[in-house]
Amino acid sequence: MAEKSTFARRVRAARPRATKYEVRDDAVSGLALTIQPTGVRTYILSRMVRRRRRYATIGSADAMTIPEARREARRLIASYIEPAKTENGPRTPGHPMDAFAAEFLDRQARHWKPRTRETNARVVRKDILPAFGHLAVDAIAVEHVKDWFASMSARPGIANRAMPVLSMMMRMAELWGYRRHNSNPCRNTRRYRMKPMERFLTADEMARLNAVLTRDEFRCPDVVAIVRLLMLTGCRFGEIAALEWDWIKGKRIHLPDSKSGPRTVWLSSAARAVIDAIPHYSEDCPYLFPARPPTQRVDNIAFQWDRIRAEAGLPGLRLHDLRHSWASVAAVNGVDMVTIAKLLGHALVETTERYVHLSDRSVTDAADRVSNRIHAALAGRGAAQEGGRDHAQG
Repeated sequence: MAEKSTFARRVRAARPRATKYEVRDDAVSGLALTIQPTGVRTYILSRMVRRRRRYATIGSADAMTIPEARREARRLIASYIEPAKTENGPRTPGHPMDAFAAEFLDRQARHWKPRTRETNARVVRKDILPAFGHLAVDAIAVEHVKDWFASMSARPGIANRAMPVLSMMMRMAELWGYRRHNSNPCRNTRRYRMKPMERFLTADEMARLNAVLTRDEFRCPDVVAIVRLLMLTGCRFGEIAALEWDWIKGKRIHLPDSKSGPRTVWLSSAARAVIDAIPHYSEDCPYLFPARPPTQRVDNIAFQWDRIRAEAGLPGLRLHDLRHSWASVAAVNGVDMVTIAKLLGHALVETTERYVHLSDRSVTDAADRVSNRIHAALAGRGAAQEGGRDHAQG
């Protein structure tokens, strides 16, 4: 009991640091709690089995207790070892894929956020089961996967979303004994190359968009406020649409949950002014942007947004492009990538780098500044500009 209580105390006391770190369990070898700088806390398993390191994400520390994490870790360890004892073959051969899909969605649901659950369930229902539902889980071969993936070449985005879900299903099928160990038929399947969507607003486009928003302030005030907050904070649409009054403290928004876990959004004076102008619907309504009925928050502004962007002369502009624009403006104005990542709520700086798109002019200006500095140095003027003259004379 001393070991268990020690781990429990360390888990409760764990706080985010500048880098990710782990708190290891003494009761189950390989079980650990990882704490991200963003505050996301996740139970993981890292265990050597037959000279091979096996990794697994067990679940969010907010969604499961320590005893639940230990039970799941022990079950996974048993699933790693048992296939080796049965000559690497499935313990339950011939299991129907449609039945396995239902089990997969049920057992994995607690590891996913609500939006991820909805997306993965839709992918399984619309894209995976029509192709594989008539097969047994252990009968799905590499050829089946390749033919299925090739059949979606005209829909590369959908194919690229569906492939990881099928691969995860096959991986879980191995762990749960429905497939031979180390037989994932999705392995080494390359995703389709997608043209990156590099859309961001120029200053002129922002002015045009703002002119339409100003004109529509009485026509659809909630939509105008949402769009302006997206532009001024760089938040995701779901984060702004779900805002509750209790989350706003001064010039900060404390989001209890987001794509990367709980995080703080820092409000500029302009963003705070937008919030201050939003009227409270009623005392018992927690949302800044209630739907009808007001017990729910608004979840879609597509109709109004289509009209607004068309009237601003910005066809095809997505709400998410406002987030890209925020990141680009921050980068052009000298904000470093680590700070932008923190402000956007990205766990990885690499994700932020995909968001930041610099205009041709800003890139050209940067190239000119670098080249001019090098040219000055070659001409003997660089040392003086960098303080070298004082050093030489001193």
